[in-house]
Amino acid sequence: MARELRKAVQLATLRGYQVDGEGLTFLRSLGEEEAVTLMEEAIKLAEGGKPKPIVIGKELLERSKERLEESKSAVSLKTKAPLAKEFESRVEILKDPTEKVSSNGSLEDFVHYFRSRFEKLREVLQRRIDGRGASTLLEALRSPQNSKVKFIAMIMEKRERGGKIFLKVEDQTASGTAVVFKDKRETYELAQKLVLDQVVCMEGVRIKNGLIAVESLVYPDLPERKVKGAEEEVSVALVGDIHCGSKAFLKETFEKLVLWLNGGAGNKKQREAAGRIKYLVVLGDLVDGVGVYPGQEKELEIADIYEQYRLVAKYLEKIPEYIEVITIPGNHDGARQALPQPAIPRELIEPVQEARKIVLVGNPAEVRLHGVSFLLYHGTSMNDLISAVPGLSYERPERGLELLLKIRHLAPIYGAGTPIAPGEEDLLVVEEPPDVFSAGHVHVVDYGWYKGSAVVSCGTWQAQTEYQRKLNVRPTPGVLPVIRLDSMQVNVVNFL
Repeated sequence: MARELRKAVQLATLRGYQVDGEGLTFLRSLGEEEAVTLMEEAIKLAEGGKPKPIVIGKELLERSKERLEESKSAVSLKTKAPLAKEFESRVEILKDPTEKVSSNGSLEDFVHYFRSRFEKLREVLQRRIDGRGASTLLEALRSPQNSKVKFIAMIMEKRERGGKIFLKVEDQTASGTAVVFKDKRETYELAQKLVLDQVVCMEGVRIKNGLIAVESLVYPDLPERKVKGAEEEVSVALVGDIHCGSKAFLKETFEKLVLWLNGGAGNKKQREAAGRIKYLVVLGDLVDGVGVYPGQEKELEIADIYEQYRLVAKYLEKIPEYIEVITIPGNHDGARQALPQPAIPRELIEPVQEARKIVLVGNPAEVRLHGVSFLLYHGTSMNDLISAVPGLSYERPERGLELLLKIRHLAPIYGAGTPIAPGEEDLLVVEEPPDVFSAGHVHVVDYGWYKGSAVVSCGTWQAQTEYQRKLNVRPTPGVLPVIRLDSMQVNVVNFL
């Protein structure tokens, strides 16, 4: 027997295996050191076999060689510098409500808030071709009977009965009643999706009894546009609803995410994808919080919110330094509950800031990452929207996010389940079309495109809660949406 085979065959014999003729021929093509290494790997595979083989042949040796080559490739990839590390981060904060939020809850605040909303959305509507030439509501009401009218107004009340939808509408000059008849099918369907306090343009006919028969409805909506991506091959990871401190927090799944970001998990293609991550955006609910809802203490692993943030810090400090971390607050974080929310208070987030650099902004916020604009919103108002609009559901949250873009407001319904603090300015109006609109809160991953904007609903790192079971909400935990900024392509990575 050739010298280079002797050690490999002896190794197999000592472990109780025989090597067949094809196996010996295969080993002869290798050097002594490679033959021994390959035999060691083949023995490992044989030990784990069911049933356990007694002969080591060519097929087993070839499988062993493939495993060794994959392992070498993974080690090589892990030691190779991630692509994103080659580029400087480019973060521009376009809008952050943190320094602007203030409300005394006075009547004056309320008036200023709705005046700001109306004026901003009227301006958006007047920029549209089909919104130009709109008069005031007072002028429309004073028009002769049977004359055509066009005006911009806010929806104050909505009632549907007998094949008609009655709308109480208002602007700064008057209030009145508009009616949509079912024979105007397209307009009727749009009217069914109207929510209170949204601003629209209406065109119709002034009929008897001071009513206006609506023939067409125009939402502020987004213009059709084509988004230009970044020049560099970098990506953004969108992380929603971590909920550290909850008994349902998926610790091992989140650890897989952190390991992947460090290049320590996945196949070659997945590791390369991890190496392109330049930005990690957390869309609120870093922690589960304390006293957010009745009986929450029964579902908490950690009942101290400061300790919850210390746990978050331990995970975030393991994320590579070249990845820029940006976070907004959610309704479970320690910021005020009412929208718009300022950034998470420094006394709470301090352990995270000590662990690593982090960009803190309020909710909602607009940022530009590598030249691509992002509208970041936690998504609390999705509960109200899904309850109010027929056809929306927790299973397809992207459709609800699309409707918010169409309305051009992130929380249009005032006085429902979403707390809103009225102030000098309505900071929840979507004044500029975003390249990417991303939100969390509903714990379900969903994404699509709407008039040039990528629309992404993030998942969660928390298993289904009792509250979600009651609502029949089925979350998609451990699924990470990732956006390539050069191609603007959205992919998801599943860590479960």
